[in-house]
Amino acid sequence: MDTNRFTQVIQEQKKEFSSQQSVFFVKREKQKDVNITSYLAQVITGIRRCGKSTLAHMILQENDYAYVNFDDERLSGINASDLNNILEALYAIYGNFNNLLLDEIQNIDGWHLFVNRLLRSKMRIIITGSNSKLLSREIASHLTGRYIPIELFPFSFKEYLLANEFQLKELETTRNKGLIVNHFMNYIKTGGFPEVIKGEDKKKYVSNLFDAIVTRDIIYRYGIRHTRTFREIALYLTGSFSSEISFNRLKKIFYLGSVNTAKNYVEYLEEAWLFVSLPKFSFKKQESIRNKKLYLIDTSFAELAGESSTANTGKLLENIVMIHLLRNKQKYDYEIFYYKHNVEVDFVIYRAQRINELIQVAFSLEDEKTRTREIRALITATNYLKAKKLTIITMEQKDELQVNGHIIHVIPVAEWMLSF
Repeated sequence: MDTNRFTQVIQEQKKEFSSQQSVFFVKREKQKDVNITSYLAQVITGIRRCGKSTLAHMILQENDYAYVNFDDERLSGINASDLNNILEALYAIYGNFNNLLLDEIQNIDGWHLFVNRLLRSKMRIIITGSNSKLLSREIASHLTGRYIPIELFPFSFKEYLLANEFQLKELETTRNKGLIVNHFMNYIKTGGFPEVIKGEDKKKYVSNLFDAIVTRDIIYRYGIRHTRTFREIALYLTGSFSSEISFNRLKKIFYLGSVNTAKNYVEYLEEAWLFVSLPKFSFKKQESIRNKKLYLIDTSFAELAGESSTANTGKLLENIVMIHLLRNKQKYDYEIFYYKHNVEVDFVIYRAQRINELIQVAFSLEDEKTRTREIRALITATNYLKAKKLTIITMEQKDELQVNGHIIHVIPVAEWMLSF
């Protein structure tokens, strides 16, 4: 493709993006993590449609910058040797610029050589990508020390409230307490994809997005031959969220050739950001590697497997807590595990070489059996792990329990999510 053709594509991309954005800009919590004054590449990764490009445009809007989206069928098949022609076309469309946004550039083999050259010329660059492992492997090997990674997720609850124009003030009033619970129940069902929150039909949007990711980002990219089986596994796992997974069980259910095939399939789904996994806490590294729980990147995907948000509120609540912990992992520098030995604890927060906190998630503690089970799990686990803090996250209850010399903080999920 010659420079003139590239110029036409980039011009159309510019118009298309401008027409899509209108006024729906919601301040993202990750904005402060992107440093456009740095000469290190800012690399934003996350699932498709979570707002990576919009975040970059919001940050760059007061600056001279150029933009190209490589996730465009008109640019399919190009290689690193074409990137200089694209750069020429960008100057033709945008004039002089000091900042460059490269959207989904991992689709181009050898992209790192182009980026390295621009970095050496003092161009400020933001890169986005929807494949976490592929992008990170290339960055680690080719942009060593010359990049800052930023992971972006669908809207947090705070961002969801901002998108719905809810004022985050006077949260302690009776009215606002009730409204926040109402908003949170809607957030569980709706999820955090910006366009769904903006008004797109959730069922159709999420189904199409899921299918596009499975097809384009996994089946085509990795050349999976048994496409029907892979789709069935992906759908099956959307109904197994907030649960331990067994690769051997997947192998048997879907008649896979080996346990390694099951492991690879789950890894592909994680690389595309459809799922995230949580390792089991163990002082034996091999045990931690072998066992994992799987979570959806966004609770809107749960309904793909027919999961009712009403019947599975407890699992959805746990999933939301997991994603929020992951969202803040880089900021607070901790690791997340689950614990299972005689009792099970949903989340172990490991920081500075020690167990910082144990967290249980329960929709309600009003049922005595549930209350006893959750408290017993925390006390039993902390007797072994020596955690600094014990927490139970619920839908609405707030309390401070003293049990066997330990203090357990009971906190409503909305308050917990808005607190950090």
